[in-house]
Amino acid sequence: MSEPNSTADDKPKISYVIRRAQFDDLANIQALLKPFVEQRKLLRRMQAEILLLMSNGYVAETTDDQQNKKLVGFSAVEIYSRKLGEIQCLAVADGYQGNGIGSALVKACVERAREKGILEVMAISSSEGFLRQLGFDYSLPEQKRALFYQLHSRDEIFKNEEQED
Repeated sequence: MSEPNSTADDKPKISYVIRRAQFDDLANIQALLKPFVEQRKLLRRMQAEILLLMSNGYVAETTDDQQNKKLVGFSAVEIYSRKLGEIQCLAVADGYQGNGIGSALVKACVERAREKGILEVMAISSSEGFLRQLGFDYSLPEQKRALFYQLHSRDEIFKNEEQED
């Protein structure tokens, strides 16, 4: 699906296409996610996890003047049950943010969940305003709230994963 974009007047317009992730995208998705993992904005994923996410994932792709394609965004919806899905791994490369790519990726994931008959989609993020603009809210129907019990700290997770590598 092609997504028109809007940019600020002082920025050059960036054209991009949102499409379903394909197996051949794996290395580029891993490269895209790496700086976000290093900045601890995203959790590190094993290759097998990314492959699973890609089945309900989307990429944003640009094409330069020489017709070279570049993957500049990725997101997926992880389906937990018929009731619940979660937006995962939303990332847009530096230099491409602020062009509507993240919004287009989230919308594609939400639409994918809708097509699969999922009741609700959640997103865990530090970008509250961004998600609220896309229709996400803290409240579930009947004003229920999602509460979490953290079993391990992120530091523990990163330390254990580094030891496994």
